[in-house]
Amino acid sequence: MPNFPTRQVEAATDAIVVRLTELSGGEIGRVWRAGLDSGQSVAVKTGPAPLDVEARSLRVLADHGAPVPSVVCATEDVLVLEYVPGDEWTPDAERALGRLVARLHGETADAYGWPEPTWKGRFEQPNPRTGDWPAFFGEYRLRPVADAAHRHEGVDDDTRARVHALADDTHDLLPDNPTPRFLHGDLWRNNAIPAENDVRALLDPAPWYGHHEVELAYADWCGLGEDFRNGYETVLDVDPAFEDRRPLYELYFALDHAYHFPDEEYDRWAADRLDRLGY
Repeated sequence: MPNFPTRQVEAATDAIVVRLTELSGGEIGRVWRAGLDSGQSVAVKTGPAPLDVEARSLRVLADHGAPVPSVVCATEDVLVLEYVPGDEWTPDAERALGRLVARLHGETADAYGWPEPTWKGRFEQPNPRTGDWPAFFGEYRLRPVADAAHRHEGVDDDTRARVHALADDTHDLLPDNPTPRFLHGDLWRNNAIPAENDVRALLDPAPWYGHHEVELAYADWCGLGEDFRNGYETVLDVDPAFEDRRPLYELYFALDHAYHFPDEEYDRWAADRLDRLGY
């Protein structure tokens, strides 16, 4: 199969690839299941972001008690993981995912950010450590992704200017110092592997410490609904004021999608959130 890194996989596993299936769900990179002559299978990922960063992020998730596939080999260009099979999503599995995410959010730090940039698809998230949440979200989330989306013609001049105007005012729109909580960073169904009543593994993290409502907004935006939230709230409460902040956090995801998948639809989504926020 073109572009499959056969030589690297065989060297990493000390086995020969005998079967190869490209898997769905890779929105930015490509993912395969490789069957080996040893009888084992591995998942193999290639993509535009440095995959050694993803491997380090998976190990941090594991250190925090999350189930993840073991890393077989990681370079900047190729990531080889234990292959973890999945079942269909059920309400019990979504509730289990909610509980798991809430437990991850129970891991806290003394500042927002992360020791290195992390990658959400092709977008490099800057993560300088700071104790000022509104400044962090405006300067290191909204402005960079709006500029990236604009460069890729995902949003127009007006939308970019409106985002920058809003970023000037984040201290009026966001709480000053919510607890910095550990975030998966790219949480949606395709980045978790369900069992019938549980979660077998989390995938594709882009972690950082931030306001946990960002992750809740993304989970909702991507279709993890009432069952996920019910599971989450057995572990952590959700502030009722979250609903007021939701459009601001959703704006970040609309801009991220506008960057990755330039289309007028995502510009409209971003403009809608800006309208709701009065910008």
